[in-house]
Amino acid sequence: MIYRTNSLHGRKWVCFAALLALLIACDDKKEEMPTQAIPLTEEQPSELFKTIFTMDSLYFSAQNACDLDKYASFLSEDFEFFHDKGGFTPSKEAEMSGMAIFCGEEQRRRQPLRRELTKGTLKVFPMDNYGALQFCDHVFYLQINDGTEKVVGSGKMTALWKKEDDSWKLARVVSYDHQPLAEVELPTETLDLYVGDYSLPDRIVNIKREGKLLRATDVHDGEPGWNTELFPESENSFYFKYENVVYEFVKNGAQVETLNIYENEKLIEEAKRK
Repeated sequence: MIYRTNSLHGRKWVCFAALLALLIACDDKKEEMPTQAIPLTEEQPSELFKTIFTMDSLYFSAQNACDLDKYASFLSEDFEFFHDKGGFTPSKEAEMSGMAIFCGEEQRRRQPLRRELTKGTLKVFPMDNYGALQFCDHVFYLQINDGTEKVVGSGKMTALWKKEDDSWKLARVVSYDHQPLAEVELPTETLDLYVGDYSLPDRIVNIKREGKLLRATDVHDGEPGWNTELFPESENSFYFKYENVVYEFVKNGAQVETLNIYENEKLIEEAKRK
């Protein structure tokens, strides 16, 4: 049976009922839509973001300064560390053993590194009844004994922070996507200019191109031995990711003829191209 509504009051009631049904349907659709967690970022600072930003700064300040007691104070008793190059560190004790080597006199003399958070990359997610989850990128610098620095790499980090009473502790760290990073980036054709063998009295220095870097290999009696990456800092100058050593390629006209090797800015060897 069909009912007709001719009165103004009746028509208003029908319009109201239709509108109510439409609102209910829209509300049901809203509930069905999945929601996304929004990270706390520098553009959306919160107290939690500020706290984790501060903890990250304090943690890596202790690492950069090799303050082992301070560094250990930031680690939870069930700490675990996963590293894409160094593998799995299963405990706080094992981490501190590794840090003792990293901060040892010989290692710090050869490779004093400083880590720096990449601005704008820090993201923080609250973890209910536990603490916070941190994502960020960072870069690593080799500190030179004249007070300057040279960039040597980049990486990404995911960290799980545990709230213990009134303090924050690192429970898990995943460090990954480590990549070499140089002061400058040279085109392939420039890097290829330096590929070849350079003669010294006791060995041959073989230079090859590896992606955006060069690799130097010492060859004794035809057998390859020690080798290292060379990071470009200018069109013809390259540095190690440790110590203060520079390889400089010298041209005569358009041809590369000589490889000069410097240590602490002092020329120590001259190798002639074969």
